Amino acid sequence: MREQLLLTEKEAAQRLSLSTRTLRKARQEGKLRYVLIGRAVRYTEDDLTTFIDSLRTVQPACPPKAQPTRSTRSTRKGAKIIPFTDRNRR
Repeated sequence: MREQLLLTEKEAAQRLSLSTRTLRKARQEGKLRYVLIGRAVRYTEDDLTTFIDSLRTVQPACPPKAQPTRSTRSTRKGAKIIPFTDRNRR
């Protein structure tokens, strides 16, 4: 078993490029493991690596855009179709 260095909250936040507040919130939400020594909260490198891996996502490919379709129905209920020649007479 290799010896692991315990990091303070400030050191862990710097390594993750996060604020200590964001790190604390992740810990309180159970997203980040930690070591409690008395009242002191410490993190291992493995804890930080596991946290990073849990946040890793893959962006799905965007589906191709569908061509807009024209509506074949009238928009008003009971609408009557008027021939173009009769339209000017009204």
